Amino acid sequence: MADSPAPDLKRFVSDASAMFDDPDAAAREAFQIAAAIISLGDAAATGLAQFAQYLGWTVPETRALAKQGTVFRTSPPPTLRALIAAGHRSQVQAYSLFLVQITRLACMQFAVADAGAARAASAIAATVTRTAPVSNTQLEPTPAVTTQITPERGPDATAVGEALDDLERLVGLEDAKREINQQVQLIRIAQMREKAGLRNPTVSRHLVFVGNPGTGKTTVARIVGRIYSALGVVADGHLVEVDASGLVAGYVGQTAIKTQEQITSALGGILFIDEAYGLTRNDFGVEAIDTLVKGMEDHRDDLVLIVAGYPENMRTFISANPGLESRFPTTITFADYTAQELLRILVRMCEDSDYVLVAGIEDQARSLFADLATRPDFGNARTVRNVFEAAVREHAWRLRDVADVSVEQMRTLTLDDLTAGARGPE
Repeated sequence: MADSPAPDLKRFVSDASAMFDDPDAAAREAFQIAAAIISLGDAAATGLAQFAQYLGWTVPETRALAKQGTVFRTSPPPTLRALIAAGHRSQVQAYSLFLVQITRLACMQFAVADAGAARAASAIAATVTRTAPVSNTQLEPTPAVTTQITPERGPDATAVGEALDDLERLVGLEDAKREINQQVQLIRIAQMREKAGLRNPTVSRHLVFVGNPGTGKTTVARIVGRIYSALGVVADGHLVEVDASGLVAGYVGQTAIKTQEQITSALGGILFIDEAYGLTRNDFGVEAIDTLVKGMEDHRDDLVLIVAGYPENMRTFISANPGLESRFPTTITFADYTAQELLRILVRMCEDSDYVLVAGIEDQARSLFADLATRPDFGNARTVRNVFEAAVREHAWRLRDVADVSVEQMRTLTLDDLTAGARGPE
């Protein structure tokens, strides 16, 4: 924690919350906001541990506090909503100022020079100022708590370009690349139209990924998160990955709670549901699907869902609820890799780990992958990863009796290494 002339957060909360009718609720929401800002920072684990020690709470308690506060990036705190509904204008003004000052204090005391935390603080402050019917001058912070908070940002063309470059560098996936580039252009034009004062039709950003395992769906989902964040579609673009079992509980009513927790954790980013069709095969899956549909509606500006799985099964999933089809207008197909593409993936894995393939084995390696692709357990890039790791083990074992191993020997994988890797343990 850095030294700062600003008031101590706990002392400020204690003093300022006393002016409200429910000081305990005001204090609780203030600490939820502070914990959320810290949890969304670049050093979240360390920051939350420090904040837990500061509050005298356990880390799990503080993490739960943070999860509650992350919702305030898109939805104003309950106390503020209640004050607005009751028409208490002076209390609304005071409470809004209180919350904005909390965002600044949290950054100053616990997240100095942390860009991720600053973005979260900016989002929460923006939600408060959009909700509260008060002027900007009324929300100016007192001199004691003035700090630099990253303002709401427009599209970051550089970050978009970098993410698209990373997408282009992926082996294969031409349909996915083309579709995502089209999505980017659609969003760009919509933003230009809005800036020009033109109306835009409502276009869903949720996506369906269809394809076999190992075809890069999760990798592309992470890149989509970066793109959507850089374009300003979502706040930070982080990816929360679950499958059906991560949404469904074993008792009536618990599935909605479990699903809502995953939605909350994904606010500002991407909720990626792999093998989503599993929800249609579970007694409580309908409850999860209904909760997802409601979550997409309630958080349309700060949540993107990507659902993934086999083509036929995903068609069954989308037709399971009338609200799903209209919210998933775009389906992106991830084709199986060809033998040549699998070889390129292997070469990149070798390069990333300072290995090379011995010269002249490209044709045999392609044939090896073509054979593997006919097997029922074929997993595309996952199979390549398994072959590579097994080949590395075989390579090490092959050199066990070599007294003076050269650098070239340490780096070179042979066809026998790959064949043993493809064969697997005997």
